[in-house]
Amino acid sequence: MQVEKYIADKITSLCEKRDISKYRLSQFFQEGNSENLTEKQKEVLEIWNDLSTSEQETAMSMLRGLRK
Repeated sequence: MQVEKYIADKITSLCEKRDISKYRLSQFFQEGNSENLTEKQKEVLEIWNDLSTSEQETAMSMLRGLRK
C-alpha cells in the first residue's frame, strides 16, 4: 500500500471514529481564510460549524435538492 493512501485511510478512519466531517477537517487547514467571505457566507459557516455530522448531511441533501 502506498504511504499516501495509508495516511489518507487513517485520517478518514480517525475522523469517522471522532465524528468529524471532512469539511471540519478541511477547516483545520484553512483557518483564518475567511476574509473574502460575505457576512451571509460567514453566518452560514458559523451555523454549519455547530451542526453534527448527521445534521450536516441533512443540510447538504437539502441544498443539493435546491440546485438548478
